Amino acid sequence: MAAISSAGFGSGLDVPGLVEKLVNAEGDPIRTRLDRKEAKLQEGLSAIGTLKGTMSEFQSALKGFQKMESLQSMSATSDDEGVVTVSASNLAEEGEYEIEVDELAQSQQLISVGFESDFIPLGSGALRIQFGKHDEDEETFTPNPQHEVHVIEIDDARSSLRDIQKSINEAKIGLKATIIQDDDKYRLILNSEHTGAENSIRISVQDDDGDNMDLVSLSMLSFDPIHPDGKGRNMVESRAAMDAELSVDGLDMTSASNEVTEVIKGVTLTLKDTGSADIEVKLNQLQVVDKIKAFVDGHNKLIEAVEKLAGFNPETRIAGPLNGDATVRAVINQVRRAVSMSFANVNKKYQSLAGVGITTDAVSGKLSVNESKLQRAINDDIKEVINLFSKIGRTDDPQINYLGAGDKAQSGTYPIDVLQKPTKGGYAAVRLGRNSFPIYIDESNDEFILKVDGIKTGTIKLDPGNYFSGHEMAEAIQEKVNQDANLVQKGAKIWTSYYDRRLILVSERLGAGSTIEMVSADVDLIEDLGMTPGMGQPGKDIKGSIGSFGTLGEGNVLTGKGDIEGLKVEFMGGEPGRRGKVVYSTGVAVVLDELINSYLESKGTMDARTEGYNARLSDIDQQRHQLQRKLDKSEERYLKQFTELDGLIGKMNSTGQFLSGQLAGLPGARRPRG
Repeated sequence: MAAISSAGFGSGLDVPGLVEKLVNAEGDPIRTRLDRKEAKLQEGLSAIGTLKGTMSEFQSALKGFQKMESLQSMSATSDDEGVVTVSASNLAEEGEYEIEVDELAQSQQLISVGFESDFIPLGSGALRIQFGKHDEDEETFTPNPQHEVHVIEIDDARSSLRDIQKSINEAKIGLKATIIQDDDKYRLILNSEHTGAENSIRISVQDDDGDNMDLVSLSMLSFDPIHPDGKGRNMVESRAAMDAELSVDGLDMTSASNEVTEVIKGVTLTLKDTGSADIEVKLNQLQVVDKIKAFVDGHNKLIEAVEKLAGFNPETRIAGPLNGDATVRAVINQVRRAVSMSFANVNKKYQSLAGVGITTDAVSGKLSVNESKLQRAINDDIKEVINLFSKIGRTDDPQINYLGAGDKAQSGTYPIDVLQKPTKGGYAAVRLGRNSFPIYIDESNDEFILKVDGIKTGTIKLDPGNYFSGHEMAEAIQEKVNQDANLVQKGAKIWTSYYDRRLILVSERLGAGSTIEMVSADVDLIEDLGMTPGMGQPGKDIKGSIGSFGTLGEGNVLTGKGDIEGLKVEFMGGEPGRRGKVVYSTGVAVVLDELINSYLESKGTMDARTEGYNARLSDIDQQRHQLQRKLDKSEERYLKQFTELDGLIGKMNSTGQFLSGQLAGLPGARRPRG
């Protein structure tokens, strides 16, 4: 309040004091009400923050249940690590297996003919090196699609054995080159770094003397297993590429590598020597128990926090700051529904948390764990216990894979029916005559253009030279097409074969989008290989159903609709018909994690509540500003009124004094005695 020095001068009134008291009398009740309201809002805002923190802590405990695999820590042991060692991932399943190793996988080794010197130039050209499988009976070599064709250019000035050894090693293509001195001869030795029959070596040579298969110049390093010795097969195989041979529980199988990962799901066998060994795969059950206990503890802390923040103490008759809050009631009600969920449509034995020893106290709402009952359930059927908590999906047909599910998919067990298998698009050239090969490729018959899955290639240009069989021709076409920049960019590929005297081109994609079209070809190429322009047979999408619901088929994937929206399974092979069933479950922990996330996420319910509290606190600040403006105006009004009153009283006092003096001077007026 502004000080007014002249106020009360004429009358003696305490105008500033009177104005201050009047203004305070007008503003204090409102200030007190706003202060109480602000304190309550601040308490509520703090309580919301505490609740969010507790919910976040509970959510952290739920993260360990997001996938079934995260609960399964597997260990594996071998009783003879000299024969086989073993490791297991979380995808492995418990079991005992008898392993018999008959042969170890080995890589191929080639040795060259002897040379007079390791520094004499052999001549310029190129070494074309491939890995693949040699079939002696069919006299074919099928390239391994996992390895590219490697071409090593040899310059005339750097064409000695030493230079070639260096070029091969520097190329890092999976071959290790060394040179040995055998008496007075020098030999190049090539050791493959890849084991297995599908990683045999083929070396084709283009040299400067025009004959790529003789025992002269660079051709001496050629090794094509489908050609005769000394005529294209000029190096000597000193060690053949071989697959490992083993049996698992009496079932015979082969492996290209001594690291065997495809035999037992989630288990890697490392073969060390021939012989037998027993292996055992076990689940680390302690991890499952620990995570379930963390889930229960997190749940109970949330219940305790809610009771403190939203409860009512009948003894003190004091309610928590969130007592009666609709959001808190909604959270707790949904948590209670989740922990009491039934899994009868997924599990046969353990259909609720109570079934495995996790019960809810009727009064406090807290969970408790009967550890012995939980352990018995884990020992009996760990999968059903995990189903209660995690998001899981699995099939019982090894050729049908579960891929995932959408947020709206309902838990359950659903039969899978395949009505139509997916197919790949393909193109078949015209059947050739019986004596069509060898075919010589030159500038007149070396170019064609394809469309693969709707993607047009550039001009495909075949390498010139003689092609002695349809299989060799098909291989060359596959190699050139798959190197096309347009296809590589889009991830499209083909594989080729020669069957019934026809060139067959097949897209690697499955489904209706899988097509191959011969756009154009050299006239002589059409005549020589039957590659007439035109569209081949398109692929087909899978058709089928999951449960009683419709599905969308795309390629080899069925995607559910309706109550199983987004549930996806992948067809990997086999015949149409009933293909087992898929079990899908969103366990308690997953449901609660999604529930809490919906409250805690950015712009979620808790953010909205916090913003609401902050808005109301801001409104109180505005009310305070409005009150102050009102009181400032009241102060001005009171000052004006009391200042006018003060002046009026001063005039009245002055007038009174004047009148008293006049009256005292009148005749007969009494005068005070001296």
